[in-house]
Amino acid sequence: MVTKMKHIFMINRFSLKERLDSYIKAIEESAKKLKLDYKIEINDEENSTEDILDTYKNKSYIIYAVGGDGILNRVVNAIYGTKNKVACIPAGTGNDFNRSINESFSNGDNVVDLIKCNNKYFVNVACFGVDADIANDDKIVHNKLIPRKIQYDVSVAKHIILYKPYTFTMKYNKEEKTSKLSLVTICNGRYYGGGFNINPGGLYDDGMLDAYIIYATNRRQVMNYLLKLLKGKHKECKHVEHITTNKFTISTSEEIDGNLDGERLKSKKFEMRVIPRAITFYNNKELVNQIKKELGK
Repeated sequence: MVTKMKHIFMINRFSLKERLDSYIKAIEESAKKLKLDYKIEINDEENSTEDILDTYKNKSYIIYAVGGDGILNRVVNAIYGTKNKVACIPAGTGNDFNRSINESFSNGDNVVDLIKCNNKYFVNVACFGVDADIANDDKIVHNKLIPRKIQYDVSVAKHIILYKPYTFTMKYNKEEKTSKLSLVTICNGRYYGGGFNINPGGLYDDGMLDAYIIYATNRRQVMNYLLKLLKGKHKECKHVEHITTNKFTISTSEEIDGNLDGERLKSKKFEMRVIPRAITFYNNKELVNQIKKELGK
């Protein structure tokens, strides 16, 4: 698909690491073959993703997040409220948003909802509780001795062993309740955790969020939930409650780390609400497939 709009490739150096040069070459070759007007941007210690994208706030470009869900989250937060479109080249560990793209997005423009959480935005999934602990464990995520493909599994095992329940106060649909539980997952999309289909059939443009509250309070119950989640049968679990709403608030007595599309957010209170039809996501299947071809995938 050839378009006259300019294509900006925002590469996450810290995600690609030793694969950086091969992705730069693949993007350059693909863009030339498809006759795209393009520019490659790369973040580093002195030039953050946010600083780089701030220079495009008055443009009407297509900005590709090249990396995983984390860089996509940063691109979304940087371009929301501008005339730019968001796109992605999946090159991370999980690439969960990309799984939903393959299932439900048409080629070209797709207008989607965002969820605002405090002063941040996310497009896919946010989690709180043991799930966030698993995703935020830097000692595992940045451990070079653990292969990238099994880092999430290793973190799951660690936090099941160390598991203790959380006490959350939740507000939604004019209800308020305080409960001991293991986790709450707030979904705009379908997948998280490197392929877990937490929200089957979830829609990005329905003006609603899907909340999954997991009331499991011991290791055995948490393991039972995870096993059912692996099989896509977690809604059958008696410890799972599924809520559909457009606003959801979580409060705790002390600060905890939440996880929004792979990015950490610390707070005692997380106020979430849907922003309908907030951004345009540009799905360029031809370009993604060409880059895969150049990479030899």
